[in-house]
Amino acid sequence: MFHEISYALIPFFFSMGAGFFAGKVSKGKMALTSINTMLVDYALPFALFVYTAKMPRGSFSNHIILVLILVVVMLLPYFLSLMFSRFLFHVDLPHAAVRAVTVGMPNFAAIGLPLLHAVYGEQSDLTVALAITTASIVMSPAALILLEHSRVRTDPLDAQGGERPKLLKGLLKTFVKPVVLAPIAGILVSLLDWPLPALLTQSLNIIGSTTAGLALFSTGLILADQPFRLSAEVWTGVGLSNVLQPLIALLLVSTLSLPNPIAGEAILLSAIPCGSFGILFGLSYGVRDTTAGTTLVVSSILSAVTLSLSILLLKHL
Repeated sequence: MFHEISYALIPFFFSMGAGFFAGKVSKGKMALTSINTMLVDYALPFALFVYTAKMPRGSFSNHIILVLILVVVMLLPYFLSLMFSRFLFHVDLPHAAVRAVTVGMPNFAAIGLPLLHAVYGEQSDLTVALAITTASIVMSPAALILLEHSRVRTDPLDAQGGERPKLLKGLLKTFVKPVVLAPIAGILVSLLDWPLPALLTQSLNIIGSTTAGLALFSTGLILADQPFRLSAEVWTGVGLSNVLQPLIALLLVSTLSLPNPIAGEAILLSAIPCGSFGILFGLSYGVRDTTAGTTLVVSSILSAVTLSLSILLLKHL
């Protein structure tokens, strides 16, 4: 059991640690924007397209309940974090939105692929692809609606343009991103039962195969750049992400009698720590949030414990 946990966790913590070390040594001089562009616009979409396009058509119907579970797993902590920030910690809406998305959206893109590969093998590729797609489609509007609403209320120039057109434009930009379109295109290829040419697969895999390492390294760079300041709200966010999310998944898969390995994959995906999506989204709106950054760091560190416990739990399901 110790060997299985070590094999699953040590490689991605090593890669994340390498990125963290590089970020500290370079003192912010690493081209994080370029690395993220390479990851989000090229490597990850190529990988997601290949994963989904190669899956048998019947595989998707088995994952519908999984997608619904992940939606609940993300949105419930998101709304709880938003309410805590607004009414308990008295945080303004833009910062509360960044914190809520950070808590609600696990780091599927960076940790999902290597983690589930180590535990469940290549059969988990479709599960991770659907998780990343679902997170992008669900959490992007959750971030955009609040951030756009806040900007329109505080900026007279934005208010003159109208809130709705700007919001619709922002949502459209989100939904036409390669990381959203690529797995949808792959699903269509699979449903139409079109064989993926070997030459195309090989070509996409050259860049797509770098996804896991690049995503983990990028996460380490982001962690190295985050200010660190512990607070009650940080621990609340970590509890919602690292503890509540896998418990919600466990409750739902037990209630719905979801069969393995999908049940185990849902729980393990839900145990993945916070992602940097909310922080990056916030930066694009001029919101730099120390609490969200600290939550990301603490959640990532403590995931060594929570992921280990989740893997142990899965052996008894």
